[in-house]
Amino acid sequence: MKIYDITATVSSELPFYSENDPFDLRQVLQMNVGDICNITRVKMSVHTGTHADMPLHFVKDGKSCVDMPLDHFYGKAKLFRLPINHNVTKEDLEPLDIQEGDIILLDTGQSEYMHRSELKRGYTVLTTEAAEYLVSKKIKTIGIDYISIDEHNSPTFPVHTILLSAEVTILEGLVLNNVPEGEYTISALPLKFLNGDGSPIRAILVSE
Repeated sequence: MKIYDITATVSSELPFYSENDPFDLRQVLQMNVGDICNITRVKMSVHTGTHADMPLHFVKDGKSCVDMPLDHFYGKAKLFRLPINHNVTKEDLEPLDIQEGDIILLDTGQSEYMHRSELKRGYTVLTTEAAEYLVSKKIKTIGIDYISIDEHNSPTFPVHTILLSAEVTILEGLVLNNVPEGEYTISALPLKFLNGDGSPIRAILVSE
């Protein structure tokens, strides 16, 4: 068995989608100054780093972290590597073995940017036609290797809306560059936030 960690390290060195996303990680108790134990406090968006998006993120009465079935975040996953220099299109996806109920992960060559604090503005996303195709295939979850599946500062976030309206959950900020293509068992469980529209995840892939 081999375990691949596909999660970006959570720190101030992450790329952040917006300067308005506060991030603060600090020790409130420290043994090296005489406290009885170490305790760390964290303040951040639930969409920080490697994270999952729930329907509630863009659907007014959509399902939250509490409501979404956990088999969207655990089970068989298919990792595809797309050597492209454009946004992912329906035509890019059609040759792939995508079946109903799949968890699909797309390596578009962006994982290295999850280790750089400067935001990559022109990152690769899905086109709306690609999103509609995935909905038509009735997959459970789509994952991508940068911080958003929509273009930066999109006025309407159409890809999120198409996918989440169909209860196709989204994994963003995956680190996939050192993982071979193939089928794996994925564990990318969200925290059980009440009314949570998203959650940080510790995502791993397991091959037997």
